Amino acid sequence: MKVPVGERISRAGHWLGRRLVARPVATLTIIGVIAAAGYFLFGVAVSLATGEQPIPWWRYSRDSGMHLLVWVGVGLLVRSRLKKGD
Repeated sequence: MKVPVGERISRAGHWLGRRLVARPVATLTIIGVIAAAGYFLFGVAVSLATGEQPIPWWRYSRDSGMHLLVWVGVGLLVRSRLKKGD
């Protein structure tokens, strides 16, 4: 039986919501690692496509690290807000 797209999105949202409440820092850190890796790979791909020489690896690494730190910071903020609500 095929599940409608809207229902699949709703199920995924409920799953993510339960994960955020249970382990906000771990969940958002995992999302941050995925986002940072995607940003790094996208930056390198654009550099290769445009022929930028040399490729500024340090810049993409630094920016990816900052993305990851922001996600971890948001996770810590969410955790503190959830504890205040208890």
